[in-house]
Amino acid sequence: MSMGAEGEQGTVFNIQALSIRDGPGIRTTLFFKGCPLRCPWCSNPESMNPAVQIRMAPEKCRGCGACVEACGQGALWMEDGRIRFDHDRCIDCLACVEACGSGCITRVGSLMGAREAVDRLLRDRAFYENTRGGITLSGGEPLFQHAFCLNILQRLHGMGVHTAVDTSGYACRDVFEEITAHVDLVLFDVKHPEGPRHREVIGVDNAVILDNLRLCAKRTEVWTRTPLIPGFNDDPRVTDAIVDLAREVGAARCCFLPFHRWGEHKYARLGMADPYSCLRDFQDGELGRIRDRYRGLDGFVSFESA
Repeated sequence: MSMGAEGEQGTVFNIQALSIRDGPGIRTTLFFKGCPLRCPWCSNPESMNPAVQIRMAPEKCRGCGACVEACGQGALWMEDGRIRFDHDRCIDCLACVEACGSGCITRVGSLMGAREAVDRLLRDRAFYENTRGGITLSGGEPLFQHAFCLNILQRLHGMGVHTAVDTSGYACRDVFEEITAHVDLVLFDVKHPEGPRHREVIGVDNAVILDNLRLCAKRTEVWTRTPLIPGFNDDPRVTDAIVDLAREVGAARCCFLPFHRWGEHKYARLGMADPYSCLRDFQDGELGRIRDRYRGLDGFVSFESA
């Protein structure tokens, strides 16, 4: 994990202004790099690895060969007029990124200081304050860099900015107690209510996640958010359990985010295996039937794009 002393520095990969799906109002969202989970449907694979990475877009290559000359590891070569890249040989020295002038090779992620991050986020203050919006810290998993996350939240909260954290809930209790003291809203991912199934697909048990959900709900406003995945958690028994859980803890909203493939193209560009091949799309009428099941809970249960 890249982090300076006491959270003065961290690794981020994007800042998105004018966001309307990361909490109330118009918001600016800061995306942290690094996540302890490996969800097969993740649409931000660049968020998984906490380190700075190289991303390839071969269709932009002009064939100049400057990156090949710059690479000291033999990870790049030209073949049939096209650039080739061996991710296994790459040591992420970024020499090729500096040499490339076409946008074919770019870096994903950068170190940022907490003060720098806050200054950048406050540029959009007029937009989000006029809509009762604010700033959301997302990822990846922002609590994976919890000291950096906390540093930013403390600075923003002291300025009266509405703050939200989008989290998987997979962190120790002490971290959640620190974070919720400086946050107005937690967007809490509830992927599956049953421990064995959660462990089978996500790789970790959900006991600590559910404990943190209950802790958050006692300390601040919570919206549960569930990626709705065919064959994983779209069964009515499971969706009912998720809605009941949100009610039980006193969540203000229970949001479902239907599966999509918008991030599928990113995996090859990062040299990662595509996990989407084992996932199916919603068939005609399936998503509509799930929506219809909760028509009477409009205002509490919602279906949103990710």
